[in-house]
Amino acid sequence: MMKYAFALALMLAPETAMAQSAPADGPVTVEIVATGQVKVPANRFRFSVKVTGKGADEQAAEAALATHRARLVEALAAKGIREGQPLEGASTNPLASLFGAFTGHGKPSFTLDTGDGNEKPQSTASETIFFDAPTRAAATAAGPVAEANDGKMDDDVIALLDDYVGPTRQAKADALTKARAEAAAYAATLGLRRATLARISEKQDIVAGSMSFFFQLIGMFAGKQGAASDMVTVNANLSVEFQLSR
Repeated sequence: MMKYAFALALMLAPETAMAQSAPADGPVTVEIVATGQVKVPANRFRFSVKVTGKGADEQAAEAALATHRARLVEALAAKGIREGQPLEGASTNPLASLFGAFTGHGKPSFTLDTGDGNEKPQSTASETIFFDAPTRAAATAAGPVAEANDGKMDDDVIALLDDYVGPTRQAKADALTKARAEAAAYAATLGLRRATLARISEKQDIVAGSMSFFFQLIGMFAGKQGAASDMVTVNANLSVEFQLSR
């Protein structure tokens, strides 16, 4: 499976180009697809806690859940951890858009425990709450606090950014720089001297975009320890057209 993934990765290399056939003396149109990348230190770490409450019926269980949730939110707030908030500019980044959707808490779900038949049935209400911590250490330290308030913290802590707008623009600038270098190389090969920028497109190739998303997702979960795991990688793909001439 890995050899096929490697072959596909080679096919989706950061810079590819399609040149339009033209006389040797130009002008020649070349379209270059380039991927820009920037790595930024994370400034929020998202994790989730499943909170439960038990009662004689659903109403009582939901009331117990609300009490536990309020205590948990208050206890974590005292440690500088708040409920998950939306991310700025998340729509410009697929991963940010995915994880940015998981904020706050949703509707509780209910289960009924009938026991061994000799006890009265008991209802359990549960819900998942998402939190944002300022550091990975603070997120990790939230585990015991969650357990003390009838909650269980998920093992995964996701490194995110407060704002994706600036880093995405930096990644686009990096892609444009790479595209210019490729255009210059094409011009030199053809004996031409000028590479004039004609068009920029942000339209994504479905396959390339999916693979980029897949590899970024793997990177987010590959390592949970060390400084590298606290860096957020932001990618941007551009299709850039140049006119090559003498």
